[in-house]
Amino acid sequence: MKRRTILITGASGKLGSAAARILGRDHAIVRMDVRKPRDGEPDTPSGRTVVGSVTDRTAVAEAFEGVDSVIHCAAIPWSRPPFDELLHINVAGTVNLLEEAAARPGVEQFIFISTIRVHGVLEEPGDDFMPRFLPFDETHPYLTVEYYGGSKVQAEHWCRMYVRRCGKPAVVLRPSYILPLHAEPDFAAQPPPDQPTLAQYVATSDLVNAMSLALDYHPRDGFDRFLMHAPEQPTTTPTLQLVDRYFPAVPADREKLSACDGFGALVDCSHAAAALNWAPQSRCRR
Repeated sequence: MKRRTILITGASGKLGSAAARILGRDHAIVRMDVRKPRDGEPDTPSGRTVVGSVTDRTAVAEAFEGVDSVIHCAAIPWSRPPFDELLHINVAGTVNLLEEAAARPGVEQFIFISTIRVHGVLEEPGDDFMPRFLPFDETHPYLTVEYYGGSKVQAEHWCRMYVRRCGKPAVVLRPSYILPLHAEPDFAAQPPPDQPTLAQYVATSDLVNAMSLALDYHPRDGFDRFLMHAPEQPTTTPTLQLVDRYFPAVPADREKLSACDGFGALVDCSHAAAALNWAPQSRCRR
């Protein structure tokens, strides 16, 4: 594994701080966020910190000094007004980072943290938002109509254009609900809700491991995207029972869904397993 100097945006957030802490064991970390790390934060690694927004080109340029890899976590992670601010940070901020990466010969890898919500499955009631097949994978169409999911679709588009314009790689990770590090040891299966559910989650430690693997991944065409999900779904009801109850008309690969002793995930991450050699380790208690 090559030791890198990694810029992590959103480095004071739950995911960014965990990534800085874990990846800082093997790499030099440059943290960027709109706030300073709090004194005594246990996850504050040694290294440089740049306080500023991804929408500020001056701060972005400062953050890129000496960097060879970028993990872009910073975002507004919800669909609430003011929507122009959400789009400014999630889309224009991503474009700022991509433009700076394009201008820096030393930047070798760009990893963008997107979301499973680009697919829009179960985003609203009705057949238009039902999964087209189960377990669904990266080939599933974009169904989202919300601002947050839509902002990530747009940002992914600009990652693709960056690859085409600059010939540098970009890797997109689409996590489901991210289980915080502190919750991983005691995470227990729960009964499913009374409405259709994907029962989705990925452990922070497994997601950060995917980031680490992606640092050395060079897609054949320069761009690739990966859904990030645990191999299981965290309810006390076997998966095929969930499918028969909530998704009876959806084409389903019943063999895949029967994995993990009958609790296989409704999201298929076999692409990440094959391309990144990603094997998530965290499991819920049953």
